[in-house]
Amino acid sequence: MTSEAIRQLLRTSAFRPFTVYAEGQAFLIPRPEFGSLSPDGKTLIVYDQHDSAFEILDIALVARAEVHEASDARTEGRGGRAKG
Repeated sequence: MTSEAIRQLLRTSAFRPFTVYAEGQAFLIPRPEFGSLSPDGKTLIVYDQHDSAFEILDIALVARAEVHEASDARTEGRGGRAKG
């Protein structure tokens, strides 16, 4: 997965929730403000939607992203991890 592909998912005008998969874990980004790509495109920060926790992901380790319908976004646990 490239940083440009993630940047497009975060910045699209018709945002849809998506899950990124890295190191065997799933991380849900339910709205654009819950994901932040570093300026150099090497790091993705995923914020938890329930508290102030966050996960720092190396973009090189992000295997794929799955885009959801707006009503299909589900979470469990910390770090915005999605059910899967």
